[in-house]
Amino acid sequence: MRLISEELILSLKGVTDACYRLGGGVTSFALLTRVGVSTLVKYATLGERRGDGSHEHGATLIPVDIAVEADLRAGSPIITSEMARQLGFRLEPLAERIVIEAPLSEADVLAIMDKATDVWRMARSAFADGRIDAMERRELSQQIRRIIRAAECVLARLEAL
Repeated sequence: MRLISEELILSLKGVTDACYRLGGGVTSFALLTRVGVSTLVKYATLGERRGDGSHEHGATLIPVDIAVEADLRAGSPIITSEMARQLGFRLEPLAERIVIEAPLSEADVLAIMDKATDVWRMARSAFADGRIDAMERRELSQQIRRIIRAAECVLARLEAL
């Protein structure tokens, strides 16, 4: 019996899809890794429902090496963080790993506010009908991850001052 539940598998597939999107899309990512587009899609989707109620790609999860490559491409440990969260842990950046490209500016901080405003608008629109559908959940998750990435960058620059 597997210890990983269907809910945890769905979560891993969801963050895998979000990671692909943040990294420029599954098609561009396929050029940089050892597997093709069709295989990458299997890692991020359930596929067709079978007669027994299972899904075609329900048990197909992204291998560790490809997850690391996808996280590197996205610029943030999205898949790896979800793996850690499912185990009850949280990832933290190593100070020596953060590369500070330019000094902190007001524009950097305001960019976070702009992204947060976009999320606020999306959330208002999503809740307008009383529920968040799968597409809205995916888009909100992607935008929130962008805010987190921007905030981590600003925080690193602040701490380097």
